[in-house]
Amino acid sequence: MSADRFKLITVESDFGAGKKGAALGPQALLKELQEQQFSAIDVFNYLRLVPRDLPPSTDTPYGKNIENITNFQLKVCENISDTLRLNQIPFIISGDHSSANALISGVKDYYANSRIGVVWIDAHADLHSPYTTPSGNIHGMPIAALMGDDHREMGKNQPKEITKTLWETLKKLGRRRISPKIQGKDLVFIALRSTEVEEEKIIEKETIKTFNPDAIKKLGIKKVVEQTLLHLKNCEYIYVSFDVDSLDSSISVGTGTPVEDGLTIDEAVYLLKYFSVLPNLMGLEITEINPALDSEKPMQKVIANLVTRVFE
Repeated sequence: MSADRFKLITVESDFGAGKKGAALGPQALLKELQEQQFSAIDVFNYLRLVPRDLPPSTDTPYGKNIENITNFQLKVCENISDTLRLNQIPFIISGDHSSANALISGVKDYYANSRIGVVWIDAHADLHSPYTTPSGNIHGMPIAALMGDDHREMGKNQPKEITKTLWETLKKLGRRRISPKIQGKDLVFIALRSTEVEEEKIIEKETIKTFNPDAIKKLGIKKVVEQTLLHLKNCEYIYVSFDVDSLDSSISVGTGTPVEDGLTIDEAVYLLKYFSVLPNLMGLEITEINPALDSEKPMQKVIANLVTRVFE
């Protein structure tokens, strides 16, 4: 694989997570890759995106830190679009998964007239909005923002006006202010196994293609890849987001929301190895490594070994 195909970008924010520490994940993984002398992607020459050091907001309970997140995501989105303009594919190591809204918005901003397919490898669906969220954490909302839907008919929360206004900004992120960015039929969930009732209703309503642990065991990982690509065959470009909590919690709990019955390392390697060489790939993301949460089996070491296998 050509080393100059990808441009490494770190997005070092954990404003959207319920636990602090994911902002340290990108640098922790980079350090491991550098120590392993990983060379498929230039891990010394990279774009580093770090938010300003601001105090957390306490007055938006249904969109925690939404002002800080919005300001940072505006910057991230523009950088992704600019990277694509240079004919490089963003290889992103992000802190918490809320950043995916900015990352995929950047792809859509550049390819405004194209259908963007998204492969979401994650234990969670991240389909909540400020109107439905049980936690207020925005890392549980990026897919809803990208789909441009609040699902207010299922809402149980009354967000403050500032939350509503900034949520609209997040939905329309990008120079072109496009919303929605993706459609349910152009989305595939892999390793999904921790959802709330509202999310399950949305998945059914939007007929989102989903491979839960039982389906993965029944089909095998090769068939999962084949069916994913068949499902997304009408999309001009594909973005792949890999949340490390898609892995089984026995491998490491060094992430904010570990869940049992997840992917094995071999399954994850197969998925990423296959997706990373797609000719229409326009973004590959690894997210939610939290070095503060597992010192016995550090997630950054697990993922460094995984990435090395993917690109060997």
